[in-house]
Amino acid sequence: MTDTITGNPTIEAYTGPVDLSRPYFVGVGGSAMSGLARLLADLGHQVSGSDMHDLATLSTLRTAGVLVHLGHHASHIEGAPCVVYTTVAQDAPEVHAARAAGIPVLHRAQVIDRLATTRRLVAVAGSHGKSTTAGMLAHILRTLGQEPTYVIGADLIGPGSGAHLGRSRLLVAEADEADRSFHFLAPSMAVITNVTDDHPENFVNHADVMRAYVGFGCRIAPDGFLVVNADCVGATVAAEVIAAERPDLTVLRYGRNRTADVRLLDVHAEGWSASATVQMPNGTEVRLNLPTPAAHHLDNAAAAMACAVALGLDPADVAGATCTFAGVRRRFEHIDTRAGVTVIDSYADHPNEIAADLEAARTLARGRVFVVFQPSGHARVLACGERIGRVLADKADYVLLLDVHGTVPSGLPAADATAVMACLRDGAYCLPLGHDHAARVIARMAGRGDVVLTMGTGDVTGYGAAILDALSSRSEVTLSA
Repeated sequence: MTDTITGNPTIEAYTGPVDLSRPYFVGVGGSAMSGLARLLADLGHQVSGSDMHDLATLSTLRTAGVLVHLGHHASHIEGAPCVVYTTVAQDAPEVHAARAAGIPVLHRAQVIDRLATTRRLVAVAGSHGKSTTAGMLAHILRTLGQEPTYVIGADLIGPGSGAHLGRSRLLVAEADEADRSFHFLAPSMAVITNVTDDHPENFVNHADVMRAYVGFGCRIAPDGFLVVNADCVGATVAAEVIAAERPDLTVLRYGRNRTADVRLLDVHAEGWSASATVQMPNGTEVRLNLPTPAAHHLDNAAAAMACAVALGLDPADVAGATCTFAGVRRRFEHIDTRAGVTVIDSYADHPNEIAADLEAARTLARGRVFVVFQPSGHARVLACGERIGRVLADKADYVLLLDVHGTVPSGLPAADATAVMACLRDGAYCLPLGHDHAARVIARMAGRGDVVLTMGTGDVTGYGAAILDALSSRSEVTLSA
């Protein structure tokens, strides 16, 4: 996630009655908003919204009957009984106009909470791995005929997308800690994949992050479930505090630690395969094999499997369904292989995520690892730039570094890539690097068996296609910058 302009949407949030029959979405094309907007449209609501850019998601929304405006203007909300926003859009003209006119303004998470009033909510939270874990759980439930509704902050690979209207009472949702908006939710089952320091624009220190997760866990419905990562110290400490305050909850631990109720054994990653034996709470063992070199996705799978088994599904069936999961867009997504060079797209922007995906790339590579990296968020780069640079220097062979992506939080200076660049060795190229320039550099240097990652947020996700084109016509590429 890019910078969420400093703020806490739960403070002085609207709590009155809401008419969702004709909601207006600000930033409707974003990954977190487009799925929810389409979900409401599928429910029969007359949805409208706006975005600054004509994104690919807008075409899908228009097909679903959503009225989309390009650009933001106060007049767009005329006739809307409520306005839906995310924190990054809190200063948009439509939001200011709605507040001035007394029109209810709802955070995206508040709409999910309203949908959950007639459903059983499973909310997946965590510093890393939320989208993959929620996507896996939605896939498992759908494959096994449970017909869940789900809304995830990223699109799934293969059939479907990041949102789907199901016929059952189950609702799977990604719960966002970045701006504390997960405090709007009161799930029947909650997952905490891990707790690490992130989003320095919104959290003072690690204790502040921990308090946020404890507050989230304590909002679980009476006699509900908490599924937590046994391998993460922050998550286990948060779970202990939550359990002490909420002894009615059932706590399920997953991971590789021997304290895990759903335990990963014999973890192995080689080529396009990550496998493990999964030991269930009753001692049953099932085999898990994922079509990815990213061994950390096995941890996400264990979390999703723990939820599915807690919901009453057979462990063997759950394992079989998990093995057919194709993945989530931009979560170590294999774009293509050309001229023997494999191109992967990755959303990783935090040092821990970057390290995990680069380790997966190293497992896959028979040669070198190239990274086209776009730092995400000015506050994150100011706080973590050196750590990011050290990880890239340690785990990648060549780094092509782009401009920082994201808005500048109020009260903070703008960041640049200097801190990241200072840690890199020879073999690092610094900005400016457009699509064509990056493609030329990669095509000139990469060889058979090498892996290229386009990594971060912003327009870096579009670099992969240019790199693949350049690799396809390597002999025609002009190598001058």
